[in-house]
Formats: sequence, C-alpha cells, structure tokens
Amino acid sequence: MKQVVYLLLFLMFAVNVFSQRELAKERIIEKIYEQLMETTDGEGDFSVLYDDLTYFAENPINLNHTSKDELEKLRLLSDMQIENLLFYIYVNERMETIYELQLVEGMDVFTIELLLPFVQVGASDAASTKYRFKGILTYGKHQFIARFDGTFEKKQGYRPAEENAEFNNRYVGDPFYTSLKYRFQSKDWVSLGLTAEKDAGEQFWGTCNKGYDFYSGHLQINDLWKFKTIIVGDFKANFGQGLVMSGEFLSGKSSSVTNITAQNNGLKKFSSTDEFNFFRGVGATAQIGNFDITAFYSYRKMDGDTINNTFTSFKTDGLHRTVKDLERKRTVGRQVFGFNTTYSHPKFKIGLTTVGSWLDATLQPEARPYNLFYFQGKAQFAASLNYYFRLYKFRFCGETAINERGAVATLNSVTYSPVSMLNLALLQRYYSPKYDVFFANAFSENSKTNNENGVYMGMEIEPYRLWKISAYADVFRFPWLRFGTYKPSTGWDAFLQIDYKPHRKVEMFGRFRYKNKESNLTEPLAQTFYVGTTNKASFRYQIAYQIGSIGLKNIVEANAAYTEKSSATYGFLILQDVIYQLPRIDMTFCLRYEFFDAPNYDNRFYVYERDVPYTFSSSALYGKGSRYYIVYKYTIINGLTLYLRLAGTVYADGRKTVGSGLETIQGNTKTDFRIHLQYQF
Repeated sequence: MKQVVYLLLFLMFAVNVFSQRELAKERIIEKIYEQLMETTDGEGDFSVLYDDLTYFAENPINLNHTSKDELEKLRLLSDMQIENLLFYIYVNERMETIYELQLVEGMDVFTIELLLPFVQVGASDAASTKYRFKGILTYGKHQFIARFDGTFEKKQGYRPAEENAEFNNRYVGDPFYTSLKYRFQSKDWVSLGLTAEKDAGEQFWGTCNKGYDFYSGHLQINDLWKFKTIIVGDFKANFGQGLVMSGEFLSGKSSSVTNITAQNNGLKKFSSTDEFNFFRGVGATAQIGNFDITAFYSYRKMDGDTINNTFTSFKTDGLHRTVKDLERKRTVGRQVFGFNTTYSHPKFKIGLTTVGSWLDATLQPEARPYNLFYFQGKAQFAASLNYYFRLYKFRFCGETAINERGAVATLNSVTYSPVSMLNLALLQRYYSPKYDVFFANAFSENSKTNNENGVYMGMEIEPYRLWKISAYADVFRFPWLRFGTYKPSTGWDAFLQIDYKPHRKVEMFGRFRYKNKESNLTEPLAQTFYVGTTNKASFRYQIAYQIGSIGLKNIVEANAAYTEKSSATYGFLILQDVIYQLPRIDMTFCLRYEFFDAPNYDNRFYVYERDVPYTFSSSALYGKGSRYYIVYKYTIINGLTLYLRLAGTVYADGRKTVGSGLETIQGNTKTDFRIHLQYQF
C-alpha cells in the first residue's frame, strides 16, 4: 500500500512539472502569435511552431550541444542572438548554469524568460543524438487526437430548403466539425502523422461524400546517412526570405522589431488541417560537405471553378459545404518541382532556389484593372539567389528573384548592434507589379508579395535592465492599383512599445501604433469613388501577473479611425483574463471576459484567444457587445487529457442577426463549443 501511495505522489509531481512546462509553452505561443497578429490582423498556420515548441518542452535543447538550425526552430531569437549565444559557448567551451544566458551579448531578460522552458545546460553528448534504428521504438511516442466542434445557434444553411429560398442553397452536411489525428514521434529522427477532417456543413456519409472530406499524412526522417531530411506525403517548404518559396508564417512587422529575417529553412512536415497551403509528394535534403541540396516534387488536385478548362482563381478555404462547393472540388491538377542548393560557411551563406509549377487548366483571372499583372496561363517559373553574411557587428541578409516574365523582386536587410543594449534593423524591398508567384510569402504590407516598394527601420533599446523600448517606421508605395485602391498609392506605419518587467511574475507594456494608407473612399451624396487617405491610431496597455496558482491579464485598448473628409470614430476594448492552475493535479481553467465598442469596421479589434492544442484563433470584434470564453483542461490519467472550450459573443448594438449568407444566425448572440481529447503514450 505504501508503494502505491509513493507511486501516486510521484505521478502527481511529474504531471505537475509537465503541466508547468505546458503552461509556459502556451504562454509563449500566445506571445508569439500576438506579436505577429499585432500588425497583420490575420490568422496564420502555427502548427509547425506548435509541434516544435511541444517537442522542446518535453526534450529541452542542450545549449552545450546545439546548432543554429536547432535554435532557429524556436523562432524566439534573432540571427544576431543565435550567433552571440553560439560564440559564447565556443569561447567558454561550455555553460555551467542556465543563468549564464545573462552574460550573452544581446540577451535581455524578456528573451531569456521566453527561452527557459525550452533549454537546459548539460553534458555535451553527441552520441546520444545520432540516428539509431534500434532506438526509434524505444524513444517513440504515440499521440491520438479527436476534436468535435459546433455552434449552439442554428445557422441559415442548416434550415429546411423552403426557408432558404432567398439563398437558393443550403449546406449538404451536419453542423459539426470533427477531426482525428495520429502522430508518432521518435526524438527528432522520425515523424509519422495521419489526419482526417470534416468541416461543419460538409457531408460525412451520403450522396455527396463518403467519409471525411480531407485526409493528410506524412513520413519524415531526419539525419539518416547523408540526408538531413527525407519526407514523403504532405509537407511545406521554405527557402531564402520567401520571395520564391515560403509555406509558413514569416517574421514581419511586430513588436520584435529587429527580428525581420526568415529562419528555419528547408522541408517541414505538414500536420495542419489547412487544405490549401501545402505540397503532396516527396522531397529530400542531402548534406554534402558545406552544401545542402534539396529537391522536391508535388502533385495535388486543387479547388477551382473550371469552365472549358479555364478557371479564374483557386478556392483556398477548403470548404465543401454546398453543391456549388462540391462542383469546384479538386478540379485543377498542379505539379510543382523545386530545387535549392545552399552553401554554408561560418561567416556567410548563399543559396539558389528554382521552382516550376504546371497546371492542367488555364488560370485566367477576371479582367479587373488591379489584377492586370496577375499570373495567367498554365506554367510558372521563378528563381532566386539569397545570401547572408556578417561583417564585424553587421549582419546582411537578402534575396533577389525573377519570374518567367522577367519581373524582379528583391529584399535586402541589415541589422547592427553597436552595444549589447541597442539593436538596429533596416530593410528595403522592391516587388514588381508583374512579380506574381504562387508560393511567395515575404516581408510586405500587402497580403501578396508583389506591387510594393518600401523601407523599414526598427530599433530596440534597453535603457535600464528591466525596461525595453521597441520602435519601427515603415514607408511603402504601391506602383500599380490594388484591390480596393483604384490608383497607385502610398502609406506609412509607425509603432512604439515600452515593456517593463518589475518582477519575474509581473510584466506590462504600453503600445502605440499609427497607420496612414490610401484607399478608395466615397464622396458624400455621390455614387463615385475617389482615392484618399485613411488613418488609424491605436493604443494598448497590457499587464500580466501571477498570484500563487492564479494568472491574471488585463488589456485596455482604444483606437481612432478617420479619413481626410470624415470625422473620427472611436473604438474601445477592455479585457480580463483569469488562468487558474490547481496546485496538485493537472487541471487548468482559463476564463476571459471582454467588452468592445467599435462603431465601424475600421475600428475593429483583433485579440488572441486561448484555445485547444493545434487551434489558433483571433476574433475580429466590431460593433458593440461583449465576448467571453472558458477553456478547461484536465489530465484524466497520465497521458490522457481532455480540453473543453465554450465561447460566445453577445451584441448590444440592436442587430437582429449575426453573420451573413448561409452563416446567418437569427438573434444577437453566437455561442460555440469545442471538445478535444488527446492521448499520448
């Protein structure tokens, strides 16, 4: 009996230690996501980052035996910080304690706090990281995930056909989202994954569909003989600075103002449920001396509205809920060949990337002035040369690309740290209006990497040990028309944030941002457009602190939006988060309540929301009302974890419906639920 009690106490302690790492991982995911969302106002696929952080939370990086590639997977350090850290370890031969991070040039207290859950200091044992067939099953971990989502209120698309006459359509399936995932991971050697998903409104079994709507799978093997990576199935690819090939989110304008270069290049497994942005085929990276040589091939059936072997655009949302959606399902075949070779030297790196894409139907966008230079046809080619080198305390990085029409895109940046408390960054970009490449995703103001010129300047300074000031200014120009702007236009963006961390359990910041941009406006009492300036200024104050087992966060944000011929409208948001971790069992409650008043769409707010694993969300809040959510996590037994989420929005601006089209809900409320069950052994 005594042994049983000791075993239970040990398991309770082990679970509690892991839950603390899990909470740290979730908190850091939240910080990174918020940083990227602050200025892009969008949602990204964070599944690869989430996988990497989950792995390193369970298997912390040994700083005495690490590499630049491994540290880049964290997405927490700039190139300069990574090099300074590796140089410190090289000079001192090893780190004796994790607290030595404070002695590394350029490492501030804010960055160190983010790193701690994912790194450790231990004996350097290169043999333990070598690929071994016998060790695959020994170190392997299996994970099963099941997820079920729904909305309590009934949407228009699920009502009887006679009630849908005005839409002349309805959803063919039930109103629930379901997905299943299996993952096998053995250290960083082998990863095997299978995914099956059905979106709400899609039919699981019937005349329109048999089984899940989307299936995905991958097998990735790392560090086998001369191969750094071998991958079969679904994957993503990233090379250079994203001018030719980037399948993940990239560092852009955020509060990490000097971390502006793309990292973590190469082939990566795809384990998300994004049904558009990935490759399906085979790929490999071989290391021969100082050269990394990568080649891959992909063939997929894409969604498109094809007529007479011609289509106007890809359908990217992956939803097949209506008869019209099903008619567009997997109608366009796309082949992609990609090649990259990179030469690495301790002081510089240079790479060449080429990508060719072939469609079996002709892409012919609808004739509009703004898309005059968009790609048209069946075959597309692009090639680029990227570089990185350091000279004294300067780091230079960039990429120049050209497509089959001879259009050029170039991005070049330099970072400089004259002293440890000051970091500076400068980035120049030029993307021709004719440079329209399928897989380009580089630093830009636009959602597309084309038709843009700009100069970005960022500065980060620590005037005192617990203070940090971050600022950037970005000036940009669009030499051709854009969607929503019917003439060449200009704009600028400015950002200032002051962070203060008076205690290890308390951190706060104040942030100001101002954006000036030209777009289409309407003349009062007229039916015509003219192009004028739109302006938006916003301020946010955020404080997060820990009291025992309770974590609290408060946010107050206000903004003002106006045009050159209209008076300002003002938005206001106030938010309270409470996170409670039970001290002796792995049970966590996350609660949020927020009130918002955003009279116009230009006053909208984007705020990151905690969710179940592998789900990343941020609601666009406009109108007047309140929003809440509750996330409950409980480890039932060791390895088996249940997540429950309930989220709702209640509008108080007199509206009678929420949503539009087939997503319309009668009334002023929308309430969603999510159930996530995860088993790992």
